[in-house]
Amino acid sequence: MVTCCPELSSLADQDFLRIGPMQSLPSGRILTEIDTEFFLEFGPTDSYRRPTFIGMNFCPFCGRAISKELWNREKKK
Repeated sequence: MVTCCPELSSLADQDFLRIGPMQSLPSGRILTEIDTEFFLEFGPTDSYRRPTFIGMNFCPFCGRAISKELWNREKKK
Protein backbone atom coordinates (compact mmCIF):
# COMPACT_ATOMS: atom_id res chain seq x y z
CA MET A 1 0.00 0.00 0.00
CA VAL A 2 1.52 3.29 -1.14
CA THR A 3 0.67 6.49 0.72
CA CYS A 4 2.18 9.94 0.77
CA CYS A 5 3.06 10.09 4.47
CA PRO A 6 3.30 7.94 7.62
CA GLU A 7 0.21 9.54 9.16
CA LEU A 8 -1.98 8.49 6.22
CA SER A 9 -0.50 4.98 6.42
CA SER A 10 -1.44 4.91 10.09
CA LEU A 11 -5.08 5.70 9.22
CA ALA A 12 -5.10 2.77 6.79
CA ASP A 13 -3.54 0.47 9.39
CA GLN A 14 -6.32 1.41 11.83
CA ASP A 15 -9.03 0.70 9.19
CA PHE A 16 -10.15 4.35 9.00
CA LEU A 17 -8.93 4.64 5.41
CA ARG A 18 -9.76 2.43 2.43
CA ILE A 19 -7.37 2.48 -0.51
CA GLY A 20 -8.54 1.10 -3.82
CA PRO A 21 -11.03 1.65 -6.61
CA MET A 22 -14.54 2.74 -5.71
CA GLN A 23 -15.89 -0.57 -7.05
CA SER A 24 -13.93 -2.52 -4.42
CA LEU A 25 -15.54 -0.75 -1.45
CA PRO A 26 -17.94 -2.85 0.61
CA SER A 27 -21.62 -2.04 0.38
CA GLY A 28 -22.14 1.40 1.88
CA ARG A 29 -22.83 5.03 1.09
CA ILE A 30 -20.34 7.22 -0.79
CA LEU A 31 -20.93 10.87 0.08
CA THR A 32 -18.59 12.47 -2.46
CA GLU A 33 -18.22 12.21 -6.22
CA ILE A 34 -14.43 12.48 -6.30
CA ASP A 35 -12.42 10.29 -8.67
CA THR A 36 -10.03 8.91 -6.07
CA GLU A 37 -8.78 5.69 -4.54
CA PHE A 38 -8.53 7.12 -1.01
CA PHE A 39 -11.69 6.99 1.12
CA LEU A 40 -12.21 7.81 4.78
CA GLU A 41 -14.50 5.17 6.29
CA PHE A 42 -16.97 5.92 9.05
CA GLY A 43 -18.75 3.16 10.94
CA PRO A 44 -22.30 2.07 10.23
CA THR A 45 -24.64 5.00 10.71
CA ASP A 46 -27.95 3.65 9.43
CA SER A 47 -30.31 0.84 10.33
CA TYR A 48 -28.82 -1.38 7.61
CA ARG A 49 -25.40 -1.24 9.28
CA ARG A 50 -23.62 0.11 6.18
CA PRO A 51 -20.47 2.23 6.46
CA THR A 52 -20.16 5.70 4.96
CA PHE A 53 -17.22 6.62 2.71
CA ILE A 54 -15.83 10.05 1.88
CA GLY A 55 -13.40 10.39 -1.02
CA MET A 56 -10.39 12.66 -0.58
CA ASN A 57 -8.63 15.01 -3.02
CA PHE A 58 -5.79 15.89 -0.64
CA CYS A 59 -4.01 14.20 2.24
CA PRO A 60 -5.29 15.77 5.47
CA PHE A 61 -1.80 15.55 7.02
CA CYS A 62 0.75 16.63 4.42
CA GLY A 63 -1.57 18.37 1.92
CA ARG A 64 -0.39 16.38 -1.10
CA ALA A 65 -2.87 15.85 -3.94
CA ILE A 66 -3.89 12.17 -3.88
CA SER A 67 -6.97 11.92 -6.10
CA LYS A 68 -6.93 10.68 -9.69
CA GLU A 69 -9.24 13.57 -10.59
CA LEU A 70 -6.64 16.21 -9.68
CA TRP A 71 -3.84 14.22 -11.31
CA ASN A 72 -5.86 13.99 -14.57
CA ARG A 73 -6.58 17.75 -14.52
CA GLU A 74 -2.87 18.53 -14.20
CA LYS A 75 -2.01 16.06 -16.94
CA LYS A 76 -4.39 17.79 -19.41
CA LYS A 77 -2.76 21.22 -18.93
